[in-house]
Amino acid sequence: MPYLHTFGPNDILQNRIITRPKFDFVMYSGSAYINNNGDTLGANITTGTINLFEYNVDRDGVSQQLIRPYVTRNTGLVFRTNNLTREQYNSLDPSVTTITGSYPLTSSIVRQYFNSTTYPFPSGTPTAKDTYVTNRKELISLQNTMNYYRYLSNSFAYNGSYISGTVNMLQIPSIMFGEEIKKGTVSLKFYYTGSLIDEAVDSRKNGQLISTMGGASGSVVGVVLYNEGFVLLTSSVDISSNTDKYTTGASNERASWQYFGAYASGLSSASLFSISFEGTQKIPTMTMFATAQPGDLNNSQNPTFVSSSNSNWRDNTSVAEVNYKEPDETKIKNTINSRYCNYEDEFQKQTFITEIGIFDKDKNLIGVAKLANPVQKKEADNYTFKLKLDM
Repeated sequence: MPYLHTFGPNDILQNRIITRPKFDFVMYSGSAYINNNGDTLGANITTGTINLFEYNVDRDGVSQQLIRPYVTRNTGLVFRTNNLTREQYNSLDPSVTTITGSYPLTSSIVRQYFNSTTYPFPSGTPTAKDTYVTNRKELISLQNTMNYYRYLSNSFAYNGSYISGTVNMLQIPSIMFGEEIKKGTVSLKFYYTGSLIDEAVDSRKNGQLISTMGGASGSVVGVVLYNEGFVLLTSSVDISSNTDKYTTGASNERASWQYFGAYASGLSSASLFSISFEGTQKIPTMTMFATAQPGDLNNSQNPTFVSSSNSNWRDNTSVAEVNYKEPDETKIKNTINSRYCNYEDEFQKQTFITEIGIFDKDKNLIGVAKLANPVQKKEADNYTFKLKLDM
């Protein structure tokens, strides 16, 4: 393949781009919004969510069939999925040959509220431990992680409120922040009837969330786990004397950080909550420089490259087991456009580059870069095309 050119040692550059996607998540009266986008994102997508694969965004499942993940059932194989145990799999009707799932796969910020509990367990309550673990298993699973971050601040020590007190936990999905939340970009804002009554920020960049106004001003109201995407709020200090319904079955309570994010339907109607942060996305990139040297790539396999006076050149081409021979002195069409009428400019070879193919070492085509507009290439021209690929 004479048209293939090997990349030189300086023609391929591998790098990593770090991006900082910014998110502003607003919660109010049963609804959530990302980056102030209240538009419907599709028939199957709700506001306040991120769609992992962006499948079924514009499909209603009636006039347009939905895309579904599936596996073909084989009686000779035994396996399980995340939501199907081996027993459930084995008990399926033998006529079921395909197991399907559903798209879209969406994710959003999730809030969990842990009520205070009795610890150590009172004597004579054998089931108290099981109940404790069941009700606080998510917090217990973070114990080692939090103790690891004690080198940043003692606020991460897993004691006190984390063991038996009230904890307000927000889980930020990694699809939003990527590898980690950027330190110093976390901001939690607490509004009441449209007025900002408190804001907590990680101004020290060590995971501590510091209140900047209200009754808890200057104190640590919680922590953020940058790598894991958790926000843990433990402060029960009243932010203001304003009241709202923040917990199910309770009367109106005064605003505090332990109620931040209580926007579920039927709860707070006067309070609005906002959390903003920047993520960290590390994208491996490859930059390739493809060069068309002077006098190179000025021939074409397109039949229109040959002059019409030699239109029968293919009939005179001989093909054998050991060779392929085209007619000698086949005239090439002069495609140089003259600025004068009824006049033909001096002959020059020219081609038009429309796309660039990338081949592996075995000469298999593995990628194609298409140009927005054809590039005219004459024999004296020298072009270098910059190709960029995000992994």
